[in-house]
Order: sequence, then C-alpha cells, then structure tokens
Amino acid sequence: MFLGPCAGLLTLLNVVSTLQLDENSPCSGLGCRKTVSMPLLDQMKGNLKADFDVSEMNQLLKVYIDQEIRSGVEIGMKNSVDNMINSRMQQVQQETTSVIDKNMSRYISDFESKMTKLKQDNEKEFSEMKKVSKKYAFFATLSSDRSNLPANAVVMFDTVSLNEGDAYDGTTGIFTCPEDGLYHFSWTTVSNPGKDFTSVLVANDRKIAENAADSDSVSDAMTGTSNVIVRMMKRQKAWIGVQGSDGKNLKKIWVGSPCSMFSGFKL
Repeated sequence: MFLGPCAGLLTLLNVVSTLQLDENSPCSGLGCRKTVSMPLLDQMKGNLKADFDVSEMNQLLKVYIDQEIRSGVEIGMKNSVDNMINSRMQQVQQETTSVIDKNMSRYISDFESKMTKLKQDNEKEFSEMKKVSKKYAFFATLSSDRSNLPANAVVMFDTVSLNEGDAYDGTTGIFTCPEDGLYHFSWTTVSNPGKDFTSVLVANDRKIAENAADSDSVSDAMTGTSNVIVRMMKRQKAWIGVQGSDGKNLKKIWVGSPCSMFSGFKL
C-alpha cells in the first residue's frame, strides 16, 4: 500500500506488545518477540502497520531493572544491618551500664569499708602512740638533813624539781604507779662521818634492793647509790625506807649542792 505522507496523517499510536526482559529465556508468543507491531490509522480510514525493533530497549530495561533490584536489596540489607547493630549496641550499652553500676556499688562499698577500718586502725594506733608518748619521771632531793629515823620509816625526799606525770608525792615520799609497765628507780644517800645510813627500795610491798652508806668506822662522809628496774601495776606504790636501825644520818648538801636524792621514770 502506498502511504504517501503517512507520517503527517498519523493520529493514534498504540503499543500492543509486552516487552521481552530476558532474551535467553525460552518463551513464545507476542511477549517474546524482538519486534513490536502496532496498528496505525490514517484519515483515509485505511489500515496501516509498522514494526519496531525493541531488542535494545529490552536490554536497557533489563540493566535498569537489575540495578534497581540490586539497589533496593542493598538498601534493605543496609537498613536491616544498621537496625541490628543499633539494637545490639543499645543492648550492650544497657548491659554494660548495669555491670558498671553493680561493680561501682561493690567498689564503693569495699572502699568505704576499707576507709572505715583504716580510720579505726589509725585511731587505735594514735591512742597507743599517746599512751607511749606520755612520760612519767620525777627527781627529788632533801629540804634538810635527816637524823635518827626509825626502822621502816619512809624517807621523804620533799624538794621535787621534776614530776612529769605527777606520780610522785613529795609530801609523803611515795611514788604511785600511773600505769602498768617497767620502772627504773635510783637513789643516792650521803652520811656524815661516824654515822651510818642504810636504806631500801620498797615496791609492790616488797623490799627490792638496799643501799648502805657505812660511815661509822671512818672519819669522812660516805655515799651509796643503787639502781633498780621494777615491773609495777597501776596504783602500786614505791618508796625509800629506813633499813633496820641504821637511819642515823642523811645529808642534804655536799659542797653546796644536793647530794642525797631519789629519782625514777617509766621505761
């Protein structure tokens, strides 16, 4: 049929075929053809027919659809993985926070217990240090000579120049133990020529040691000194007493300085 200027007379174009997406797939019919036939109608009411090659368009559509499918799958997988990661991270964060809270509570409790014990130990140690650091010591001499003292009489060294801890009483000549421990005592006696003076340290109601200044057979003054260490309990007492009848004379001064004396301290 002669179309003449049919291109200017075309008024309607209908595509009546399904496009093939996979050229290698075994199929038959209109949908698998590489060409598409479409009816044309001109103003002269004559039937026209045109065939179009759509194989290249099928290939392009296939590539496009593959890309869209791949892109959709990737996006879906990415979103799913992101959601899984976020969910797991939240779970891990919650679990970690819970563990940290429990551990911190335990650590804080342990720390407070250790600090409390350390404070108690320090207070105890400080208390012991105060006890150790407290000193007890005394030193006493005579205010005048002593003569003809009776047996077992307490020798009152009544001039007290040192009395750390106030354990010695110069008005009685007696030391009262302030706390349990070891105590060192020393005393010196000086007697005039021809007059003896024998003394004894009494502690815990026991005679501990004697000191003799034997001057009855010499023409000069005699002196004697004794040192003892005694374990004493709190409130026990110690003093210097006259031993027997030899309490005849006890000098206060020798060449201007005190010479008869009594001292003691806690070790």
